[in-house]
Amino acid sequence: MRVFNKILFTSAMVVGLSLSAFAQKDDKKPPPKPQPPVVNPQPKNPPPKDDKPKKPGNYSVVWKYEESESA
Repeated sequence: MRVFNKILFTSAMVVGLSLSAFAQKDDKKPPPKPQPPVVNPQPKNPPPKDDKPKKPGNYSVVWKYEESESA
């Protein structure tokens, strides 16, 4: 009788799990994605021409400090 109960319980578990796995299967397809918008790049304006000479970008400073020994 114990063997029969184990076989019955095991077969019920197999049937139940297979039905639950089958119920989770989703055959629905997602809706199609919309077409992305088309982006046309605008022509860039050329940079303005400056006839002025450009200023230097960096500069250096030298500072020298000396203590005098006049005592």
